[in-house]
Amino acid sequence: MAQGGNMIKLVAIDIDDTLVNTSKEITDQVKDSLHKATEAGVKIVLTTGRPVKGVQAYLKTLGLADLDDQYVITYNGSVVETTSGQVIASQEVGYPAYESMTHFGQENWGEEVLVQAEMLEDIYTTNRVINPMASRESYFMSMPIHVLDLADMPAEGNYVKVMLIAEVAKIDEIQQKLPKEIVDNYTIVRSDQYFLEILNKEASKGNGLRALADHLGIDMSETMAIGDQQNDMSMLEAAGFGVAMGNAIPELKEIADAVTTTQDEHGVGVAIDKYVLDN
Repeated sequence: MAQGGNMIKLVAIDIDDTLVNTSKEITDQVKDSLHKATEAGVKIVLTTGRPVKGVQAYLKTLGLADLDDQYVITYNGSVVETTSGQVIASQEVGYPAYESMTHFGQENWGEEVLVQAEMLEDIYTTNRVINPMASRESYFMSMPIHVLDLADMPAEGNYVKVMLIAEVAKIDEIQQKLPKEIVDNYTIVRSDQYFLEILNKEASKGNGLRALADHLGIDMSETMAIGDQQNDMSMLEAAGFGVAMGNAIPELKEIADAVTTTQDEHGVGVAIDKYVLDN
């Protein structure tokens, strides 16, 4: 039970540096707490920038994979679906955003910044040089990268999000120089120090959480969210009770209702035990 007396029926949990530790593993203590919450009827919803393919291993570990009555919020809130793959709600960014950001990247940074479009099953880019951060992202998401010229890309398709990938200092620079048409018409989130994401204006983890809660008939006061980064701010603000990880950015801790321990100190498990299981 979260502070304020509301029973928690749904917990939205970020993955990287939240659910998993710095070794990309779910600790036994976190697994145990989440299993107990699931057995108690609480919906445990992984909420991530990844596609559902990229979280299947974690869903299987938690006993939540390939089920019609368990849910996941993917692509930073752009897609809400069952863990069996049935889409409940989606907000795609569209081809124009990819085309615009590809031209912008080529004109300003060439191959130094990788611009990619993420669809439901694959990743596309015009960059001939795939940087290590993009390769890591492809590996963890279990999605192949295809190098294809803009002229060969279909104008219609599931362009879920556009991602800019580069070194930290370059991403800092890009955030200050994004074209006004992009800033005004899309949601911009930094999901990692190396990643800047361009999403549909209505897409956010917070809106994804609202859509799922509405689908399930759960009041937002009965939801909890746990995260660590800028792209988690909307869901902590939307949830009835927001928890920042001990390793979270300062801005997230400022808006959170509570701060748990770090990802290497079983922070998610500590929060579940204290605010959901009331242990």
